[in-house]
Amino acid sequence: MSARLKKRSTEATSSIMVFPNDTNDFGTMYGGRLIEMMDMVGGICARRFASHKAVTASIEDMQFNKAINRGDIIELSSRIIYTGKTSMVVKTKVTREGYDESKEVCARAYFVFVAMDTKGKPAEVPILEILTDKEEKNNKIGAEIRKRQALEEKRFEIELKENL
Repeated sequence: MSARLKKRSTEATSSIMVFPNDTNDFGTMYGGRLIEMMDMVGGICARRFASHKAVTASIEDMQFNKAINRGDIIELSSRIIYTGKTSMVVKTKVTREGYDESKEVCARAYFVFVAMDTKGKPAEVPILEILTDKEEKNNKIGAEIRKRQALEEKRFEIELKENL
């Protein structure tokens, strides 16, 4: 087994305008559509960091705190905040841009991705290099999220076995 490389976090961003087909009867964006977009940007971030395909293992602590309306321009931004042996926690946030170019955070979630090799097996990812206090704080949050997600994964396996 080779020594794992250390690597700085990667980022991915995307800006979009919210169209009528993205919205419900109230003119606000469907939550599921937003999660889909967040997953896509987070997946790009994970793939860039791991240099492998990456699959979504879970979505943790999804928070919607401001409505996104038809016609709004939103920016989705993702950043690796924690890495395990084959997994990565990606923080993804969504900001809405006002006409005066002000920005307001509308949603945030943590996505856990697993890197996959060409045979569909989990692949090792680089070790996340932490250089700033902010990165250290986010890394601790990511480690806690990954720990909770691993417990939920075990609980889910038990439920499947017991047909709950």
